Amino acid sequence: MNFVLAILYAPDGHRPLSLAKVTDRTLLSAVAEQAISEAEAAADCLTQEDPTLGALQREEATKLRRILHPFLQEGLECDSAALM
Repeated sequence: MNFVLAILYAPDGHRPLSLAKVTDRTLLSAVAEQAISEAEAAADCLTQEDPTLGALQREEATKLRRILHPFLQEGLECDSAALM
């Protein structure tokens, strides 16, 4: 698989402009973990305001973890059959 991390510049009112692409697996792992952490934190925050919406957001965070698992450091050493 060929995955890249894109750095975008997104000025207000304009389309994003791609500035750079990164393929370093360690960096992809760190970014994937951060994205998951932010999604889980958003779910926790939303749960305090609305438990139902919080539960839906938690499911989205879980789905994100499943999707990004191949990028996580522990996922780099896992057998892909373990994901099924």
